[in-house]
Amino acid sequence: MTVLIIILLACAVVLFLLSFMQKGNSKQIENEMEEIASQLMQENFELKKKRVSTLENTLKIDADTVTPVRTSSKKLRDLRKKQIITLYTSGVTIEEIVTQSELSEEQVNEIIAEYVAH
Repeated sequence: MTVLIIILLACAVVLFLLSFMQKGNSKQIENEMEEIASQLMQENFELKKKRVSTLENTLKIDADTVTPVRTSSKKLRDLRKKQIITLYTSGVTIEEIVTQSELSEEQVNEIIAEYVAH
């Protein structure tokens, strides 16, 4: 009976030591997974950027013939805020957001500041 306990204790010690050796591999795998996730996010961003560019080119309308409609509807303001926040979180620069939304840079910065604050 004591021999069995000694053998089990020896096996436990060996397995315990092996578990420390395996932790180095998990750290390496974790770093590889982070790198892959980063690459996927970058590729996804590039694809979205291309898709937006394609849509912009497809829907390109002569800016001189279209006059922007100004309304004070709460739904439209909320929609525009969501659009600005979506563009901002997608990595679009503030200058590009100003160009696309036809708002002033101050207005865009206010919306972004309000979003970041919440």
